[in-house]
Amino acid sequence: MNEKEILNYIQSCLDCKTCLEVCDTYKVTEEEYKSPNGRLKIAEKIFNNQEINNEELLGIYTCTLCASCNLVCQQSIPIADIIHSSKIKIVEENKGPLENHKKIIKGIVEKDNSVGGNPDERLDWLLEKYKKEEIFEKKNSDTLLFFGCMSSFRVRESASAPYEILKLAGYNFKILENEPCCGEYIYSAGNVDIAKKIFKENIELFKKIGVKNLLVTCGGCLYAFDKVYRKYFKDYDLTVKHIIDIVYELEGEGKINLKPLNRTITYHDPCRLGRKYKNGPLFSEPRILLKKCGLKINELAVTPSEGPCCGAGSGIRGVDSSICIKIGKELFNKIETKVLISSCPLCVFNFRYVNYKNQTYKDSKYITDYILESMKK
Repeated sequence: MNEKEILNYIQSCLDCKTCLEVCDTYKVTEEEYKSPNGRLKIAEKIFNNQEINNEELLGIYTCTLCASCNLVCQQSIPIADIIHSSKIKIVEENKGPLENHKKIIKGIVEKDNSVGGNPDERLDWLLEKYKKEEIFEKKNSDTLLFFGCMSSFRVRESASAPYEILKLAGYNFKILENEPCCGEYIYSAGNVDIAKKIFKENIELFKKIGVKNLLVTCGGCLYAFDKVYRKYFKDYDLTVKHIIDIVYELEGEGKINLKPLNRTITYHDPCRLGRKYKNGPLFSEPRILLKKCGLKINELAVTPSEGPCCGAGSGIRGVDSSICIKIGKELFNKIETKVLISSCPLCVFNFRYVNYKNQTYKDSKYITDYILESMKK
């Protein structure tokens, strides 16, 4: 969208405030500038080259970009996209991103990850029985399993379990010995110039090692590789899938056998596997797999597309972690089971943080934990 299109969209807003009913940040703060409707008003000032105050700046940067507002807008305004465009405009004018974003971006540039992890420890999750045989990018395969920062450093079972599942299924893939960051965090913070540099470097790396297919474990990586890279590089033609896409296919082909675990869980739909997945949404596949694992599924919403955000998207944890905690607590209040499963490591990480802060005694698991357990059973 160009600036004229953005302003036309904003001016078409009826001020009906329907979007407030689905906005997690508004529901936990009740502050207009932290609502889709309020953020559109801030965006209008930004694209009319008017000054915004610090409160309004925080309004833009406390949006999780979950895109729930896009679904309910009576005028079909792409509200989340406009909010992200506002971040880009703010950065172009050297008024953003915020200081904490700058620190994390610096870490990504220097250490190739968004969580401050030691690059030498990126593969610490790799099981000993596989370390001796792993030859990384030298392997003869055009399919790369890409883990991302969260899986590599914070929710490591979301790296080890997918890796072992594919090994047990006899699937031909390779991994990188020194995996870079996908750059999604930088893009979501609005710093497109640095993000595009990382995108280009990654594309060149993939071409160099003969990658045609990308499998990812992280919702942020999925969003970046599946949607954002294509926006800026027209010759980028990789097939991008989430690990659940592949596990679902392998189970259908009889290469994965699942045995019943007989438990009850609650399943959470990550925004970037649903509303924001270009080749998705990935709603039915995880549920079918979990049911074949003998799990009874409790739902968080009437339909998966209405599923709540975990509260940590788009770098909001570094802006105001209290909002993440409140959103997560509201979500936990809807859960009757002890276990909450998600297909994004960032969501799992945030749920564990929320549980720690609120002592709600909920277990948050990455989906492949149960698939691997069911396979081994």
